[in-house]
Amino acid sequence: MSNSDALYSQDESIGTVLNEVARAHRILEMEGHGDMSMGHLSYRDPFGRGLWLKKGNLGLEEVTAADFILIDFDGNVLEGQGLRHLEWPLHTEIMLARPEVNVVGHSHPFKATVLGAGNTEFSVVNNHGVYFAEHGVPRFAATSHIITTQELGKQLAATLGSADAVLQANHGASFVGRNIKEATLAGIFLEKAADFQLALLASGMSYEVPDPEESREKFRRIYPERAKSNFWMYFNRKLDRFEA
Repeated sequence: MSNSDALYSQDESIGTVLNEVARAHRILEMEGHGDMSMGHLSYRDPFGRGLWLKKGNLGLEEVTAADFILIDFDGNVLEGQGLRHLEWPLHTEIMLARPEVNVVGHSHPFKATVLGAGNTEFSVVNNHGVYFAEHGVPRFAATSHIITTQELGKQLAATLGSADAVLQANHGASFVGRNIKEATLAGIFLEKAADFQLALLASGMSYEVPDPEESREKFRRIYPERAKSNFWMYFNRKLDRFEA
Protein backbone atom coordinates (compact mmCIF):
# COMPACT_ATOMS: atom_id res chain seq x y z
CA MET A 1 0.00 0.00 0.00
CA SER A 2 1.40 3.41 -0.95
CA ASN A 3 1.45 6.41 1.36
CA SER A 4 -1.36 7.98 -0.65
CA ASP A 5 -3.50 4.85 -0.36
CA ALA A 6 -3.06 4.92 3.42
CA LEU A 7 -5.06 8.15 3.57
CA TYR A 8 -8.24 6.61 2.25
CA SER A 9 -9.46 4.79 5.33
CA GLN A 10 -12.96 4.01 4.05
CA ASP A 11 -12.10 2.64 0.63
CA GLU A 12 -8.80 2.55 -1.23
CA SER A 13 -10.69 3.11 -4.50
CA ILE A 14 -10.98 6.78 -3.49
CA GLY A 15 -7.29 7.03 -4.35
CA THR A 16 -8.08 5.96 -7.91
CA VAL A 17 -10.76 8.64 -8.22
CA LEU A 18 -8.47 11.29 -6.77
CA ASN A 19 -5.86 10.39 -9.34
CA GLU A 20 -8.43 11.43 -11.96
CA VAL A 21 -9.19 14.63 -10.01
CA ALA A 22 -5.45 15.33 -9.92
CA ARG A 23 -5.27 14.86 -13.69
CA ALA A 24 -8.18 17.30 -14.04
CA HIS A 25 -6.11 19.92 -12.19
CA ARG A 26 -3.25 19.39 -14.62
CA ILE A 27 -5.54 19.47 -17.65
CA LEU A 28 -6.97 22.79 -16.46
CA GLU A 29 -3.44 24.18 -16.06
CA MET A 30 -2.69 23.07 -19.61
CA GLU A 31 -5.87 24.82 -20.82
CA GLY A 32 -5.14 28.23 -19.30
CA HIS A 33 -6.38 28.02 -15.70
CA GLY A 34 -3.02 28.19 -13.92
CA ASP A 35 -2.20 31.05 -11.56
CA MET A 36 0.82 30.15 -9.42
CA SER A 37 -0.43 28.04 -6.48
CA MET A 38 -4.00 29.35 -6.67
CA GLY A 39 -6.93 27.28 -7.90
CA HIS A 40 -8.45 24.08 -6.56
CA LEU A 41 -10.92 21.29 -7.28
CA SER A 42 -12.86 19.20 -4.81
CA TYR A 43 -14.57 15.81 -4.93
CA ARG A 44 -17.56 14.88 -2.79
CA ASP A 45 -16.65 12.04 -0.43
CA PRO A 46 -18.78 9.03 -1.45
CA PHE A 47 -19.23 8.06 2.22
CA GLY A 48 -20.88 11.34 3.20
CA ARG A 49 -18.02 12.64 5.32
CA GLY A 50 -17.54 15.86 3.37
CA LEU A 51 -15.24 16.48 0.42
CA TRP A 52 -11.69 15.91 -0.76
CA LEU A 53 -10.00 19.24 -1.49
CA LYS A 54 -6.66 19.87 -3.13
CA LYS A 55 -4.20 21.03 -0.48
CA GLY A 56 -2.66 24.48 -0.68
CA ASN A 57 0.75 25.73 -1.84
CA LEU A 58 0.64 23.67 -5.05
CA GLY A 59 0.12 24.81 -8.61
CA LEU A 60 -2.52 23.02 -10.63
CA GLU A 61 0.21 21.34 -12.68
CA GLU A 62 1.80 19.83 -9.54
CA VAL A 63 -1.22 17.98 -8.14
CA THR A 64 -1.10 14.21 -7.65
CA ALA A 65 -3.49 11.76 -5.97
CA ALA A 66 -1.63 12.23 -2.67
CA ASP A 67 -2.31 15.98 -2.60
CA PHE A 68 -5.82 16.04 -1.13
CA ILE A 69 -7.26 16.51 2.32
CA LEU A 70 -10.68 15.36 3.48
CA ILE A 71 -12.72 18.09 5.17
CA ASP A 72 -16.24 18.06 6.56
CA PHE A 73 -18.81 20.70 5.68
CA ASP A 74 -17.60 22.91 8.53
CA GLY A 75 -14.05 22.85 7.24
CA ASN A 76 -12.61 20.45 9.80
CA VAL A 77 -9.76 18.34 8.40
CA LEU A 78 -10.60 14.64 8.81
CA GLU A 79 -7.83 12.97 6.80
CA GLY A 80 -4.63 13.93 5.07
CA GLN A 81 -1.96 16.50 5.76
CA GLY A 82 -1.29 19.89 4.22
CA LEU A 83 -2.58 23.43 4.12
CA ARG A 84 -6.34 23.83 3.80
CA HIS A 85 -7.22 26.43 1.17
CA LEU A 86 -8.80 29.57 2.60
CA GLU A 87 -11.64 29.28 0.09
CA TRP A 88 -12.88 25.92 1.36
CA PRO A 89 -16.39 27.43 1.99
CA LEU A 90 -16.76 27.98 -1.75
CA HIS A 91 -16.68 24.21 -2.21
CA THR A 92 -18.73 23.15 0.81
CA GLU A 93 -21.57 25.61 0.28
CA ILE A 94 -21.94 24.82 -3.42
CA MET A 95 -22.09 21.10 -2.63
CA LEU A 96 -24.61 21.69 0.16
CA ALA A 97 -26.80 23.72 -2.21
CA ARG A 98 -26.39 21.33 -5.16
CA PRO A 99 -26.67 17.68 -4.04
CA GLU A 100 -26.21 16.43 -7.61
CA VAL A 101 -22.82 18.15 -7.88
CA ASN A 102 -19.87 15.92 -6.99
CA VAL A 103 -17.00 18.06 -8.26
CA VAL A 104 -16.43 21.80 -7.74
CA GLY A 105 -13.63 23.83 -9.28
CA HIS A 106 -12.35 27.35 -8.73
CA SER A 107 -9.54 29.00 -10.68
CA HIS A 108 -8.39 32.22 -12.31
CA PRO A 109 -8.55 31.60 -16.08
CA PHE A 110 -7.36 34.86 -17.63
CA LYS A 111 -10.04 35.49 -20.26
CA ALA A 112 -12.94 34.50 -18.01
CA THR A 113 -11.51 36.70 -15.26
CA VAL A 114 -11.29 39.64 -17.67
CA LEU A 115 -14.90 39.09 -18.75
CA GLY A 116 -16.01 38.89 -15.12
CA ALA A 117 -14.24 42.15 -14.30
CA GLY A 118 -16.47 44.03 -16.74
CA ASN A 119 -20.20 44.59 -16.77
CA THR A 120 -20.84 42.77 -20.06
CA GLU A 121 -22.97 39.67 -19.58
CA PHE A 122 -21.74 36.30 -20.74
CA SER A 123 -23.25 35.55 -24.16
CA VAL A 124 -23.68 32.27 -26.01
CA VAL A 125 -21.94 33.30 -29.22
CA ASN A 126 -19.88 30.24 -30.17
CA ASN A 127 -19.93 26.46 -29.80
CA HIS A 128 -18.08 26.54 -26.49
CA GLY A 129 -20.59 29.02 -25.13
CA VAL A 130 -23.37 26.66 -26.16
CA TYR A 131 -22.23 24.37 -23.33
CA PHE A 132 -23.89 26.92 -21.01
CA ALA A 133 -27.00 27.54 -23.11
CA GLU A 134 -29.47 26.10 -20.62
CA HIS A 135 -28.65 28.19 -17.54
CA GLY A 136 -26.14 30.76 -18.78
CA VAL A 137 -23.16 31.93 -16.75
CA PRO A 138 -24.20 34.35 -13.99
CA ARG A 139 -21.84 36.91 -12.46
CA PHE A 140 -21.27 37.06 -8.70
CA ALA A 141 -20.70 40.70 -7.76
CA ALA A 142 -21.38 40.79 -4.00
CA THR A 143 -17.63 40.98 -3.47
CA SER A 144 -14.40 40.76 -5.44
CA HIS A 145 -12.74 39.18 -2.42
CA ILE A 146 -11.92 35.54 -1.90
CA ILE A 147 -14.68 33.33 -0.51
CA THR A 148 -13.45 32.61 3.01
CA THR A 149 -16.71 32.48 4.98
CA GLN A 150 -19.67 30.16 4.85
CA GLU A 151 -21.98 33.14 4.37
CA LEU A 152 -20.10 34.26 1.26
CA GLY A 153 -20.10 30.65 0.09
CA LYS A 154 -23.88 30.55 0.44
CA GLN A 155 -24.21 33.78 -1.55
CA LEU A 156 -21.98 32.46 -4.31
CA ALA A 157 -23.94 29.20 -4.44
CA ALA A 158 -27.19 31.17 -4.69
CA THR A 159 -25.83 33.17 -7.63
CA LEU A 160 -24.61 30.00 -9.33
CA GLY A 161 -28.09 28.53 -8.96
CA SER A 162 -28.56 25.67 -11.44
CA ALA A 163 -25.76 26.85 -13.75
CA ASP A 164 -22.54 24.98 -14.52
CA ALA A 165 -20.29 28.00 -13.99
CA VAL A 166 -20.23 31.43 -12.41
CA LEU A 167 -17.98 34.43 -13.05
CA GLN A 168 -16.68 36.13 -9.91
CA ALA A 169 -16.23 39.87 -10.28
CA ASN A 170 -12.54 40.86 -10.53
CA HIS A 171 -11.52 37.48 -9.16
CA GLY A 172 -11.95 34.37 -11.30
CA ALA A 173 -14.58 31.73 -11.87
CA SER A 174 -16.08 28.61 -10.35
CA PHE A 175 -17.52 25.63 -12.20
CA VAL A 176 -19.21 22.37 -11.28
CA GLY A 177 -20.24 18.97 -12.56
CA ARG A 178 -21.87 15.73 -11.58
CA ASN A 179 -18.49 14.13 -12.17
CA ILE A 180 -14.86 14.98 -12.91
CA LYS A 181 -15.42 15.00 -16.66
CA GLU A 182 -18.29 17.48 -16.57
CA ALA A 183 -16.63 19.90 -14.16
CA THR A 184 -13.38 19.91 -16.14
CA LEU A 185 -15.15 20.49 -19.44
CA ALA A 186 -17.16 23.33 -17.89
CA GLY A 187 -13.94 25.02 -16.81
CA ILE A 188 -12.28 24.55 -20.20
CA PHE A 189 -15.28 25.63 -22.27
CA LEU A 190 -15.88 28.67 -20.05
CA GLU A 191 -12.40 29.99 -20.81
CA LYS A 192 -12.73 29.25 -24.53
CA ALA A 193 -16.15 30.93 -24.67
CA ALA A 194 -14.85 33.99 -22.80
CA ASP A 195 -11.87 34.21 -25.17
CA PHE A 196 -14.18 34.20 -28.20
CA GLN A 197 -16.59 36.75 -26.71
CA LEU A 198 -13.78 39.14 -25.78
CA ALA A 199 -12.32 38.87 -29.30
CA LEU A 200 -15.73 39.58 -30.80
CA LEU A 201 -16.22 42.62 -28.56
CA ALA A 202 -12.73 43.90 -29.33
CA SER A 203 -13.30 43.59 -33.08
CA GLY A 204 -15.92 46.32 -32.99
CA MET A 205 -18.12 44.34 -35.37
CA SER A 206 -21.85 44.33 -34.84
CA TYR A 207 -23.22 40.90 -33.99
CA GLU A 208 -26.35 39.11 -32.88
CA VAL A 209 -26.66 36.51 -30.16
CA PRO A 210 -28.25 33.34 -31.62
CA ASP A 211 -31.78 32.43 -30.61
CA PRO A 212 -31.67 30.85 -27.10
CA GLU A 213 -33.85 27.90 -28.10
CA GLU A 214 -31.58 27.20 -31.06
CA SER A 215 -28.56 27.25 -28.71
CA ARG A 216 -30.26 24.86 -26.31
CA GLU A 217 -31.05 22.46 -29.15
CA LYS A 218 -27.49 22.85 -30.38
CA PHE A 219 -26.24 21.86 -26.93
CA ARG A 220 -28.30 18.67 -27.07
CA ARG A 221 -26.92 17.94 -30.54
CA ILE A 222 -23.21 18.59 -30.00
CA TYR A 223 -22.78 17.75 -26.31
CA PRO A 224 -24.47 14.38 -25.71
CA GLU A 225 -22.81 12.11 -23.18
CA ARG A 226 -20.75 10.32 -25.82
CA ALA A 227 -19.33 13.65 -27.02
CA LYS A 228 -18.45 14.71 -23.47
CA SER A 229 -16.62 11.41 -23.02
CA ASN A 230 -14.83 11.89 -26.32
CA PHE A 231 -13.64 15.38 -25.32
CA TRP A 232 -12.59 14.17 -21.86
CA MET A 233 -10.52 11.39 -23.43
CA TYR A 234 -9.02 13.90 -25.88
CA PHE A 235 -7.84 16.18 -23.09
CA ASN A 236 -6.39 13.20 -21.21
CA ARG A 237 -4.44 12.16 -24.31
CA LYS A 238 -3.26 15.74 -24.72
CA LEU A 239 -2.10 15.76 -21.09
CA ASP A 240 -0.17 12.53 -21.61
CA ARG A 241 1.61 14.08 -24.60
CA PHE A 242 2.22 17.32 -22.69
CA GLU A 243 3.74 15.50 -19.71
CA ALA A 244 5.75 12.97 -21.74
